[in-house]
Amino acid sequence: MAWFWQGRDTIEWQEFREDVLFYKWKNDEIKKKSKLIIRPGQHAIFFSGGKIEGIFTEEGTFDIDTEIVPFLSTLSGIVSLRKDSGLRAEVYFVNAKELLLKWGTRQRIMIPTVEVPSGIPVGCNGNLVIEFRDYVTFIHKIAGVKSTYSLSDIKERIIGELGGILAEALLDNQGPIGVNALVALQANNRSLAKSIKEELDKELLEIGLGVKDLDILSINYPEEVQKMAEKVAAHSFVTDTAKYANIQMAEGFSKPGGGNIGSMGAQMAVGAQMAQQMQQQIQQSQNNIANQKADSKASDPALDRFCPKCRVMRSGKFCSECGTPTV
Repeated sequence: MAWFWQGRDTIEWQEFREDVLFYKWKNDEIKKKSKLIIRPGQHAIFFSGGKIEGIFTEEGTFDIDTEIVPFLSTLSGIVSLRKDSGLRAEVYFVNAKELLLKWGTRQRIMIPTVEVPSGIPVGCNGNLVIEFRDYVTFIHKIAGVKSTYSLSDIKERIIGELGGILAEALLDNQGPIGVNALVALQANNRSLAKSIKEELDKELLEIGLGVKDLDILSINYPEEVQKMAEKVAAHSFVTDTAKYANIQMAEGFSKPGGGNIGSMGAQMAVGAQMAQQMQQQIQQSQNNIANQKADSKASDPALDRFCPKCRVMRSGKFCSECGTPTV
C-alpha cells in the first residue's frame, strides 16, 4: 500500500551544475496543494504508467491542482486530489538550454593515402551542442534508472561514435586519398562538420538526444607531415632531388621517434611527392631551354649561309662547288 504525504510539496529543480541533462524529482507522490516551479531553461515532464502525461515548458510557479492536473492527458480524469491521497506520477526536469560539449579524437585516426596505404595518423577537435529530441526514449533508456544524468556521463558514448563517423567523413567513400588532399582538409572543415553532425545526430536519436550544432576547430597531423608540407615552397628551387630525398629520410631516422612507422611513412610520402614535383619543374625548365635554342637556330639566317659539306658560301639551292643541296 502506497503511503501518500499529507503536507504540501514544492516541486522544483535547483540546478547546481550547468552540464546536467535532467533531474528526477525525489518523490513519486504529488500532494494536494503542491506547487510546481519551472525556472528559465527548464522543462517539466510528468510521467506515469510508461507514458508521458504532460510536458510543461513555460517558466513560473504553478498550482498542481488547478494549473497542472487539468492538462494531464489521463490522470486528471481518473485521480482527484483529496486531503488524504495524492497523485502518483514521476516528475522529470530537463535542461532545455544549449549544452556545449568539447570533443576531440582520443587517438589519431589512420587515414590511408595513395603514398602510404597503411595510413597517416590524423586528429580532430571541436565543439558540439546537444539537445533533446525524444523525451519518451530518453526516459525509458536513460532517466528511468538514474536520478540525474550529466553531459559527462554521455561524453564517452559520443566520442566513441565520433571516431567511426569521422573516419568515414574524411574518406568520403573514395578510398585512399593523396597527401595534398589530406593536408587541405582544414580548408573544407565546414562541409566536413556538416556531414559529421548529420550522422552523429542519427546515432544519438537512439537515446532521445540530438546534435543541434557541430564545428571543427582544427585538424592536426603528425609534426613531420606539417613541416614537410611547409617546406614545399621553400625548397622548390632544389635541383638534385635524389640527394634531397635521401637527406630528408636520413634526418627523419636521426630524430627521436623517427623510426615510428606512421612518422616514417608520412615523411617518405611527402618527400616523394616533393621530389616528383621538383623533377617535373626541372624537366619543364630543361624543355623550355631546348625549345628556346631551337627557335634561336631556326631564326638566325647566319647559321644557314654555308654549304654543310664543303663549307663554301652557298648562292642557291645547290652548292656551286660540290653540288650538295643547301636547303
